[in-house]
Amino acid sequence: MSIRVKLLAALLAFGIIPMVLLGMFIFMKARGGFQAIRIAQLETIADLKKDKIEFFFRERTSDILSATSFRNIRQNLPVLDRYSAHKDHPEYIRAWEALDDQMKQVQEAHGYLNIMLANAGGTVLYVSDSRLKDWYLGGLMTDKRAYEEGKKRVYFTDIFRSAVKEKGFEMMAVAPATDLMGDFIGEIIIEIDMEPIYVLIRDTTGLGHTGEELIAKRDGDTVLYLSPIRSDPDAALKKRVPFSGKAGFPAQRAVLGESGSGLAMDYSGVEVLAAWRYIPSLRWGLVTKIAASEAFAPVSHLKKVAISLALSIMVLGIVAALLIAKSLSDPIKALQEGAEIIGKGDLQCRVGSDAKDEIGQLSRVFDCMTVSLAETNAALKQKAAELEAANKELEGFSYSVSHDLRAPLRHMAGFMELLRKKEWSRLDETSRRYVTVITEASKKMGRLIDDLLSFSRIGRSEMHMAAVDFGTLVRETVEEVQHDAEGREVSWTIGELPDVKGDAALLRLMLVNLFSNALKFTRTRTRAEIEMGCTRVQDEHVFFIRDNGVGFDAKYSGKLFGVFQRLHRQDEFEGTGIGLANVQRIVSRHGGRIWAEGTVGQGATFYFTLSGTKEAQEWQS
Repeated sequence: MSIRVKLLAALLAFGIIPMVLLGMFIFMKARGGFQAIRIAQLETIADLKKDKIEFFFRERTSDILSATSFRNIRQNLPVLDRYSAHKDHPEYIRAWEALDDQMKQVQEAHGYLNIMLANAGGTVLYVSDSRLKDWYLGGLMTDKRAYEEGKKRVYFTDIFRSAVKEKGFEMMAVAPATDLMGDFIGEIIIEIDMEPIYVLIRDTTGLGHTGEELIAKRDGDTVLYLSPIRSDPDAALKKRVPFSGKAGFPAQRAVLGESGSGLAMDYSGVEVLAAWRYIPSLRWGLVTKIAASEAFAPVSHLKKVAISLALSIMVLGIVAALLIAKSLSDPIKALQEGAEIIGKGDLQCRVGSDAKDEIGQLSRVFDCMTVSLAETNAALKQKAAELEAANKELEGFSYSVSHDLRAPLRHMAGFMELLRKKEWSRLDETSRRYVTVITEASKKMGRLIDDLLSFSRIGRSEMHMAAVDFGTLVRETVEEVQHDAEGREVSWTIGELPDVKGDAALLRLMLVNLFSNALKFTRTRTRAEIEMGCTRVQDEHVFFIRDNGVGFDAKYSGKLFGVFQRLHRQDEFEGTGIGLANVQRIVSRHGGRIWAEGTVGQGATFYFTLSGTKEAQEWQS
């Protein structure tokens, strides 16, 4: 089916089928919009109320902290404690009167229900409200948590029913008191009337007819409501909702320390829009909510408007489909044909259009991209040719130098051997040592040159890629290197290995180097353990060879694969430092990576990948 026909069908379908659903879509969008607006209003109100509550209690905190610095308390509370058993003593009376003058002023100025002072043992020694003397004076603080916390900091108790106001609620603020020397002598207790907070909570301005605010706290496995609720003015400290149900979800989340908003079910099982906040200083949850039915009332009107609009757009869509199909399909088809030509390698093709619309702009950008691609391709080819020439020149130079060094080295070794045969008996001990050192050095130099030639040949040799039974190749290589382990106890563990695509000869050389390396560096072990296996990481096979040898310092792992790089002394482990460089070159020529991990004294593990693993498996299948 052509682009013109597909586009025409799509536009006609847009005008006929989706428009039938447009009314429902607009309804849902409107509902979502109203929900977002209402949620934003609820969050604003909740944040404002939270700030006001926190400000109220910050003022109470400031008041009680100011009281802790009153010289009157610091001086006279110890006097009351000293003469608490002799209340008719002049010192006791003077101390009480001095405290009474100041505490009553503080109580009246800030509207507190009562101010009490307790000694270090929690016994109440002073009460500012004379009506409560018999109730509190001489008794212990009943809230043990408040007593203990009040020794360290300002602490607010939970809300409880008031003993002063009928049907009232209050809470206490407790703070430590010290004497003039700064030593702890007791606690200051302020009884706070909760009515200002309840007035703030009952203010439902902006929440419509069903709006409500409330505060709650966690009480075991239930949510305990601390304020009256709309359906029950006497619910404070009575109404509970278990955490196990969906009812009261906003209050549940709030008392668990979360702040959020959304559509949920309130304590009575009614769907509401709500915002909830946690007030950590008081351990309260604050909820602001409104019934969903009231919040979404305007949407029903918009539903009718949406249906009418959908019908109108449907008619316009049919007309637009006929016009747009022709204007879009032709240039898109031309652009597609040009892209196919360029995709086949013809970077001289141009698909530019004079059209002023987005498709015309796209075609011109496409042409610019093609020009840039052609220039980049040419530059890459030139760089690749230069790099290949440089590599060949470098490898040729290395091969020539290594080859030319062998002849004089052979002459040196030959003449030293002649000297050893003809003149050895006439040489003194020092001269014999010189001859031995020169002979050994020439042999070592010969091995280095041979290894360097091998390293050069690996880079110059042509690769013969084919599917390789890697498991069989590994087992054959193990048998080949076994002669290096004669007289030693060596445990070989070879896991399941996948087939690979590569040059079998080069891969065999790579394995010989790695296995010989493992045998060499496990020589100091009573029992050598060498393991080879394969793991799959995402879409890549990672091979590993692990041994329990001497290992190496991990910070030098970057030097392992360099030419002539060694991490151990020559007198500890022989070698020229070419083997692992050869391994890296072979792995690299197979499109893979190699790296090593090790710890001194705890062995080493060499990891490598071969890019042909997946292709080889596909060949086999």
